Amino acid sequence: MADSSAGRLSWQTFRPIFWILTAIYLGHRGIVWLQIPRPLVVQHFLDDLLCLPLVLTVTLFVMRFFYGTQVRFSVYQVAFVVVYVSVLFEVVLPQYMERYTGDVVDVVLYAVGGWIYYRFLNK
Repeated sequence: MADSSAGRLSWQTFRPIFWILTAIYLGHRGIVWLQIPRPLVVQHFLDDLLCLPLVLTVTLFVMRFFYGTQVRFSVYQVAFVVVYVSVLFEVVLPQYMERYTGDVVDVVLYAVGGWIYYRFLNK
């Protein structure tokens, strides 16, 4: 039983660019944890840029586990995720939680992150 499920795992989903983006994200989180000063652009926008490439790649890995290695996300599915995340984090959550602020730049970064995913990681 374990052999058949392990055989369905598609580790090729995690391309080198995914690991580079993951290292950048983890490095940034480490710098935040250590409270090391960083440029405001990095402080406010890096996580928004990296969010969708990382989340969509892990989601694709899970989808491939259940449906096979031929699974790819269409441009419409990626666009839906961009719109969904944008509305959730830039419109809805700022109304209920002070931690979140609506920002048009974040929406642009989500879109760029979606494009990075679709262009380089959705293989």
